[in-house]
Amino acid sequence: MKDSLVIKSSPYGLTLYLNREIPFEDLVREVCIKFASAKTFFGSSTLALTFEGRELTTEEAAVLVEAVELNSDLKISMVLENDTTKNREQKKKIDRIYYENTLEHAKIIRGSIKSGQELSFDSSVVILGNVKPQAKVTARGNIIIFGSLEGEALAGIPEDNHCFIVAEEVTASIAQIGTCRDQLTLNEKWYRRVRRRENEALAIAVWQDRLCMEPLKGGLLKKI
Repeated sequence: MKDSLVIKSSPYGLTLYLNREIPFEDLVREVCIKFASAKTFFGSSTLALTFEGRELTTEEAAVLVEAVELNSDLKISMVLENDTTKNREQKKKIDRIYYENTLEHAKIIRGSIKSGQELSFDSSVVILGNVKPQAKVTARGNIIIFGSLEGEALAGIPEDNHCFIVAEEVTASIAQIGTCRDQLTLNEKWYRRVRRRENEALAIAVWQDRLCMEPLKGGLLKKI
């Protein structure tokens, strides 16, 4: 028997594959059950939702969004439509918001953070250089490094686990985001799924209560 509901991740959030043959009321009940039982797994974040496999009215889509939000800690910011042109524009809007939120009020550091230096910022920070060994950068927001992370980076301090670190190369063994301090290793599962291009930056974020590091194009930052 075909599953009534299958949930998969996408670069912009979650995709719900809906069985078109079951009554809508049963589908709503299944959405409530699955998201309630996986509440801890999904965590707390804002994301976009896509429905596939079944045509929905505006009212039905709204009911499913409410079912997701009431049975999880997720906030649905947008419903992507199964229309290529509209989808493209909606994704551009998400990317623009993401870009603006990342760089708004960010401190720009022109050059490298040298060994022995310890710098702290009340915002996000963009470093146009390297973070050298024995250097330490602490930020209330995100940390973006146009170079290598060899020293210590602490983003989202003190308690924002939704922040992230991006660097062109990472040789540091440990980092911290919010309250999560962890070893840094390239996640083999994600690495096999998304082959890293030469000179492609790496993204570091909290995923399932651990620090996850993967190639930037893998979409990790869209999931937090």
